[in-house]
Amino acid sequence: MFDKLKKIFEKISSLNKSLDEYKKDTVIQSLPSLTYVNRAKKFIDQKKLDEAEKILQKALELPQKDALVYKYLGVVYEKAGKFDMAVDSYQTSADLNPQDRNIWQRLGFMLISTGKYENALKSFENADKIQPGNTDTYTGWGMAFMKLGKYNEAREKFMRAADIYKYNFNAIFLCAVMEIKLKMYDKADMKLAFLANVCPDANNTFEFARLKALKEDINNAIHYALKSLEFNPNMLPAYILLGQIYAGKFDFDNALKYFKAAEEKNLVNPLFFLEYGKMFQKFEKYDDAKIKFLKSLEMDSENTETLANLGLCCVTRKEYDEAQPLLEKSLKKEPENFVVKQALGIIAFENNETDKAISFFRSNDEEPVNAYYLAKCFERLQNDTKVKDYYESAIYHNPKYIAAFTDYAKYLILHDEFAEAQRKLRKALKIDENNTVLLNLMFYASYRLVKDNVCEYNVKETILIADKIERINPDLFEYSEEKLELIRLLPQKPERE
Repeated sequence: MFDKLKKIFEKISSLNKSLDEYKKDTVIQSLPSLTYVNRAKKFIDQKKLDEAEKILQKALELPQKDALVYKYLGVVYEKAGKFDMAVDSYQTSADLNPQDRNIWQRLGFMLISTGKYENALKSFENADKIQPGNTDTYTGWGMAFMKLGKYNEAREKFMRAADIYKYNFNAIFLCAVMEIKLKMYDKADMKLAFLANVCPDANNTFEFARLKALKEDINNAIHYALKSLEFNPNMLPAYILLGQIYAGKFDFDNALKYFKAAEEKNLVNPLFFLEYGKMFQKFEKYDDAKIKFLKSLEMDSENTETLANLGLCCVTRKEYDEAQPLLEKSLKKEPENFVVKQALGIIAFENNETDKAISFFRSNDEEPVNAYYLAKCFERLQNDTKVKDYYESAIYHNPKYIAAFTDYAKYLILHDEFAEAQRKLRKALKIDENNTVLLNLMFYASYRLVKDNVCEYNVKETILIADKIERINPDLFEYSEEKLELIRLLPQKPERE
């Protein structure tokens, strides 16, 4: 999005048609200053901006102030990236010749570049009064409204710009972006589909991908995100979006693949590391998550979302002293922050403040972590019905939630529901087949079922679970005596004579 705005700005910066409109200046100029301006124009065309500035500065020494001199001095400063100086020059030119629409336009764009959005609105309004119905004026006008967060007004201006000139693809694109902001997804879809077919590029195909993700059209979201990377392999937002999409699909390998690809290209910023950390956190890889959150915080120490997620990560790692200042700072900035409430709920649970914890988690009881802790809260309160409901909710909304599977299986075993525990553990072991905690639980649940109904095949299968744990690490197997008991249940082979 930001790359697109930069390109749009660069395109609109050539509003003078590569300065072809020099000949159309309407103000009658005195010959000496016009001579200076014409000489400066040649240097501007040759991109010799220092030489052009020197000539125009000489023109300023003439007794009569000339709007055209200030106008092209503004052009020099704009091209040199000296936007504050460009604003001053364009403003002086506009004061001297308030009937030049082009000056008001240039001034408007420079005011946007310097963050003076309200002043930019007035500048574009002046340009429209002088020459109504100019597509570039309305595009800039919309950009100023957009920067002010006035998305409805921005959308109206972009639509007007596109109505005036139907090939103003920049205005169509920005209009679609505003419609996404306003949740007018179907309208945005039509515009972005048009752009993806007529003038596809990295930016509009990425925005189309983002829209498809918002509409939960995941396959098309992936398709257009990959298309965006074909146009621009360095399109960081596309890598982040793909990582987010695959994390949402609980596909850790592919999520990691796209975050790693961006990192290897050094396409990093605070948002990248934040989303990278959130991906790791989703898959319960809290050590990796903390590393990424810390990198994000190094780049932007005031970001509320990073502070909150790092605080939650520290809470999950039981690093409460480290978490506290992060959560407090985040809470001051955003009192209703969901992640902070989740972290505070976990702290309350760990402090045996069960009712307080429940009040935090119930704000969104379908969120997997909240559902998991609600199950643990009601387990503490011995409300068996709600325990099962919330464990089921946790693993339904996150089918790869190992902690939820583990504690649910422990709960079922504690209540002698060994067959159900076995079913849950089979699902969990498909996700993490070498998890020795799960394997130990699986062995014990299977052992208890075999004890109630001895079957040679099941005995052997249960012993194989024990063997697998011992191959991973003999010290981690918790049921050696039970294994020996099962071995004794097997038919003994006759000794050879």
